[in-house]
Amino acid sequence: MIRRVLAAALALGVVGIVVAASHVQLAAFPETSAMVRVSWSARPERVETCRRLNDEEYAKLPAHMRRRVECEGTTARYELRVLRDSVLLAVDTVRGGGLRHDRELYVYREIAVPAGPAHIAVRFVRLDSSRAADALLRADTSEAAAREAAGLRDRAAREDEERERRRAEAVPPRLTLDTALTLAPRTAVLVTYGDAARRLALRTRLP
Repeated sequence: MIRRVLAAALALGVVGIVVAASHVQLAAFPETSAMVRVSWSARPERVETCRRLNDEEYAKLPAHMRRRVECEGTTARYELRVLRDSVLLAVDTVRGGGLRHDRELYVYREIAVPAGPAHIAVRFVRLDSSRAADALLRADTSEAAAREAAGLRDRAAREDEERERRRAEAVPPRLTLDTALTLAPRTAVLVTYGDAARRLALRTRLP
């Protein structure tokens, strides 16, 4: 019983601290300032980087594992830019969480800006792209390369459904928001990403 009471008191205390901190943050703003808050989470897109093995690397592989093209998969990096009236306010590179960066990515920035009329622009752009294996084999006209390219195409066809599912769940390669608005003093405006609409939007204005 005592433990439950203590746990409840601790939870209320944490909530109180968060609320108090948010009020202090806004209260600390000068009367002529406002805040642009950029906040969302999303799944990064998986991309593959492929390269041709040289003859020495190819010869070292066991016969049943020999492929002229070697591919490695990873998740994309993204660049975030926030501008006010074409002036860059913030720029950052964003990656997915976890040791392999294959978990959801999180964006959270708070930027103090002068109150008044403004044009706010947010750019979120994928930096990495796939280097497809079949593109590397097109220049090679040998019979072995032709067989390998056919095998890669067959494998790609089998994986199309899974690839499309991952792409549908991932954040688009380019997100942009351009909006003109009037920022009231000591208010915060929120820019976020919606999975359903798959675009950036100005969701709400916070007191």
